[in-house]
This record gives sequence, structure tokens and C-alpha cells, in this order.
Amino acid sequence: MYGIENQTKVEKRMPARISGYEGASYRGQCDKKTIVPVITMVLYYGTDRKWTAPKNLKSLIKVPDKLDEYVNDTKANVFEIAWLTDEQIAKFTSDFKIVANFFVNKRKNKDYIPDDKTTIKHVDEILKFLSVMTGDSRYEEILSDKEGVSNMCDVAQRLEDRGIEKGIKEGISLGGNQMIYSLVEDKSISMEKGAQKLGISVEKLRANMINAGYKCPDME
Repeated sequence: MYGIENQTKVEKRMPARISGYEGASYRGQCDKKTIVPVITMVLYYGTDRKWTAPKNLKSLIKVPDKLDEYVNDTKANVFEIAWLTDEQIAKFTSDFKIVANFFVNKRKNKDYIPDDKTTIKHVDEILKFLSVMTGDSRYEEILSDKEGVSNMCDVAQRLEDRGIEKGIKEGISLGGNQMIYSLVEDKSISMEKGAQKLGISVEKLRANMINAGYKCPDME
């Protein structure tokens, strides 16, 4: 019997918690003909530092020397996902391979933009999981428009599109036509989309941009 404990932060008393989990599991098997072993795995997704807390129960409590042999010691099987090697990640065949690769790269580069082209088998579960583990609700928000999302590259594109859309809305609300001009100039959005956002024709947008000192992509 396996138990999974997902952690984004180091939990100092994890061995004590595990002792409680496993004790409850064994207690629930007392009336059964066969008792199966219980194994708890702690999957740590922190990217700022490795797991620094004790990994066994005796490290948390003061046990008199004379009683040491009588006190059971519970071990915390901690797996530091963000520190897995490429060889270790390559052994995974499920969507967890995508998750592990994401956190390893996130540790190496805080501004990492997902570029994993591996096909995601369970899009809903992965996006919800990343939303919870990273604290970034944008991953779950993508679920409302997940059509066409098949890998992390697609996810990254959706995040970028949402960021641009948010910037456009904020710019317009502040009267910032210049933001639209900038997005059109660097080809983040098309002339047609820029004109649509401002409620004017493409010709009018072109004239406004030129007058404001911006370059129109279709005139290069």
C-alpha cells in the first residue's frame, strides 16, 4: 500500500506525520487476514532549496539511551523532484515525466518558459496539479479553453496569450493606446487585432501609429 505526500515546502515534522498516517493504515488492516506493508513517499517540489528537515522520527525526539532500542523509528522517504537528473527523469513513462522536467527547469531558471514537447496524456490533471504546486492559478484557468493543448509548449503559448490579452485590457483601461501600438509594432498582435481592440479601422490605426512615431509591420 502506497501513500503519497506532495510538498512544496520543507516540513520539519514530516516523520511524525508519516508515523501517524502509516499507523492508521495498519490499524485499519487489523481485522484482515493479511496485512500488507505501507510505504509513504514524500514528493518535494521546492525549487529554492533541498529538503533540510529530519528524515527520521528519532531525529525529532529526545530518546534516552536506555530506551533507544525500544523506540520505533519512522523514515521519511523524500524525493527531491527539482533535483532529479536527466537520467532519472528519462525513466518515467507517465505524465509525471513532464511534471518532473518542469520543476527541474524551474529550479535552474525562475523565468523558465515551458518548452517540453512531450504529449500530455491527462491535460486536466496536469494543469490542476501545476496550479496547486506552483501557486499560479493561470494553469488552471487554461482549462476553460484547453482545446489544442497537447504539450507544455502549448501551455506556454496560452500563458503568453493570456498575458498579452491582460496587458491590452489594462492598457486600454488606462487610456494607453501606446501599448497597442507597441504590441503591433513588435508583432505580438496583428494590425487587425490591434484595430479591433481600439475600435477603429486598420487604416486609422496605421495613420495613428505613424503620427505617434511607431512603425507598422505591413510597411517594412
